[in-house]
Amino acid sequence: MEEISKFLVPWIDDIQVYSTDDLVLVWADPEIGRMMLNENPLGPSERVTKAVHEAARLGNRYPDNGPRLRGKIGKFYGLGPENVYLGNGSSEMIDNVMRLFVAPGDEVIIPNPAFSLFKVRVTTAGGKPVLVDMKMTAEGGLQYDTEAMLKAITSRTKVFIICTPNNPSGNFIPEEDLIRFLETGIPVFIDEAYLEYHPEQPSNAPLIKQYPDNAMVSHTMSKAFGMAGIRFGYLLASEQMIGYLRKIQLPWSLGLLSLAAGEAAWDEKEEELRKKVEFNRREIGYIWEELSGIEGLHPFYSYGNYILVDPGDTGVKGKDVVDFVFQETKIMIKAYSLPGGRQGFRLSLGNQEQNRSCVGAIKKFFKTRSQTF
Repeated sequence: MEEISKFLVPWIDDIQVYSTDDLVLVWADPEIGRMMLNENPLGPSERVTKAVHEAARLGNRYPDNGPRLRGKIGKFYGLGPENVYLGNGSSEMIDNVMRLFVAPGDEVIIPNPAFSLFKVRVTTAGGKPVLVDMKMTAEGGLQYDTEAMLKAITSRTKVFIICTPNNPSGNFIPEEDLIRFLETGIPVFIDEAYLEYHPEQPSNAPLIKQYPDNAMVSHTMSKAFGMAGIRFGYLLASEQMIGYLRKIQLPWSLGLLSLAAGEAAWDEKEEELRKKVEFNRREIGYIWEELSGIEGLHPFYSYGNYILVDPGDTGVKGKDVVDFVFQETKIMIKAYSLPGGRQGFRLSLGNQEQNRSCVGAIKKFFKTRSQTF
């Protein structure tokens, strides 16, 4: 019998699994604080849960592709239903864009640091992720190194990835820089997963009319809407681009329950998002101010629901902090690689009590360490 490896795609060994092992642990022990995956601690509304319950009664029927909801979303952005693609969270958008554009050996330019799923799905398509380090600004933040990303273009470049606000650095990309990427004519995947946390910040969706051949804007309800487990996302693009994406979309990738939840959440977004946004701003401000007071530590102010922290010259590795916080509080946060080979850590919001407990443990870690050394 032939060994199965002879039939696998040649790049299978290059693919790293996007690990969800942490979720196995936290679901097994609900007392563990979940501050590691950028989940919203405020869950879906009663209206959403009621819509899911009612949709479940029709679970013997296949869903349509959401024409009514696509019309509502399109209208909000000054577009039509033909400009809206619905799917299983922004993860599906990322995967399908890679499968649409990337062939074996092709390259995708990604800022570093960024959401690790980008790299995974590029590799899964047989492509090569080209990571370009972000640069430190004079104000102490991380920003896209636009010049370096443009210089990274080769004849094999197929896609630019732009996440704004970026995960994990928490910053927006200046519009003039984004336009420079679009002007290359190369497809640009603009991930606005965390934009709803700042409704005063306009979407880049209007650029679709200006750059119909290569602008794509992705959104998810996993974050500000608090629906990570329900799985609902949408992508905005030209009618032609949406047509290409629908060719490779799995039928019914968005289930009846997710579709019902998505429409219910959309219909009440102004009222419901306001509460979630206010909580997020308050707690992000608290964490950033508290961590900014620790000598040698550099937290990056974030417009998402997470904060990336650079231990700077303290000599500390992010994993040391992660382990200490878990031992002290049973709260899970995440170690994160930074440009230059350093390792920091990222914490996303928990409830108010968890946020204060986590910050207290981080303060204790650095106080204990300073007394030791």
